Amino acid sequence: MPRLALGLVVVGLLAVLLTVLLVMGEATLPGRLPPLVAALLAGVGGVSLVTGLSLLEPRGADASQATKRAIG
Repeated sequence: MPRLALGLVVVGLLAVLLTVLLVMGEATLPGRLPPLVAALLAGVGGVSLVTGLSLLEPRGADASQATKRAIG
């Protein structure tokens, strides 16, 4: 299960990085890529990051015990 979650986090980070590179590299200028591509890429990256991180977060009774152990 952690492989899928970590994979989603990595995909999200790469999508956000690619979005930044597209915008800073002026790939969204008229005649190149439409701004919608950058917006969709950022959206996919954000959803992927949130989904991956939520899958890594412990839930239920195990979560409260893990929190108590982490706090001390």
